[in-house]
Amino acid sequence: MAEALNIQDTSWSGNAASYMITRAVVGADTIEKGAIYVEDGIKKKKTIPRVEVSNFFQKRNATPTSVGTVAVDGAVIEPQDLMLYYEINPRDFETHFYAEQLQPKLLGRELPVTAENFIMMQTLKRANEFFENAIWRSRTDYDLAGSAVDPTTKGDTADASNYLYFNGLIKKALDNSNTVQVASPVALTTSNIRDKFTAAINLVPKALLFRYGKGGLKFLISYADKLKYEEALRTDTYKNIDSTETAIEKYRGYDLVACAGLPENTFFLCIAKPDIDSNLWLGINSTEDNQLQLMRLQNNSELFFVKGLFKMDTQIGFADQLVCYTTLTA
Repeated sequence: MAEALNIQDTSWSGNAASYMITRAVVGADTIEKGAIYVEDGIKKKKTIPRVEVSNFFQKRNATPTSVGTVAVDGAVIEPQDLMLYYEINPRDFETHFYAEQLQPKLLGRELPVTAENFIMMQTLKRANEFFENAIWRSRTDYDLAGSAVDPTTKGDTADASNYLYFNGLIKKALDNSNTVQVASPVALTTSNIRDKFTAAINLVPKALLFRYGKGGLKFLISYADKLKYEEALRTDTYKNIDSTETAIEKYRGYDLVACAGLPENTFFLCIAKPDIDSNLWLGINSTEDNQLQLMRLQNNSELFFVKGLFKMDTQIGFADQLVCYTTLTA
């Protein structure tokens, strides 16, 4: 296996700063913004029990007959395995500015302390970026060892082929016949985005209407579509925002949350919060899995490896209480 470390700057000609700069990446928005409930401690699978009671009223009778139904079922979360792994050779830093931080003895060569800290930090940031995208866009159908479906045939971009370890929220929504879908979706623009938001609100079950605030309905939209919404507000003829100000993150009273993992031309409208009342769930093995292992590959090797093990799956509590707008297909 080829090692991952690639030292491109070998122009060592003096002292180097005791830090490294890292590229900005998107974070785990959906989790960090409280738009999903995270259920951890799932070693294999977990069933979320659900109950519904209906049609139980009747005319009075001295000796009544049982009517109505009490339906008990469950939604299953079954986290699937995925891992990150790469190998590096600390001696590659002998041609770098941080060579001075290497241990004196060849047999004891490990990563320079500064490089180790920042490599691990950036790896975790990239992992969170991956998880954010996977929560929404993952499909096991993309697995080349399985169905090998091309994401572009489903309306997504080619890079979605990286997200193949479990089915994300969009796939779960599209596969569920109870999901409320806005008909005839088209690409969102500054001129139609508010009309599409209104169309979604018109499909919301009566029990959820006018639920505002943290515990209420939320529009979960992509960064690209958030920009369109803000531009629509800014360019209104009689009502707009100052071009130097941020837009109010609401539409008709409902919170609007931009999630980096959502693809363009897709939004959800539902109860989305960080507790069990949320309609969106993320199942994992443990929150403590968000750490990495850095060790020597084996006793007789100069190589080190970085490894992380994870289990993850998504689920929708009640599909009939989720309104989905997307140009993606099942």
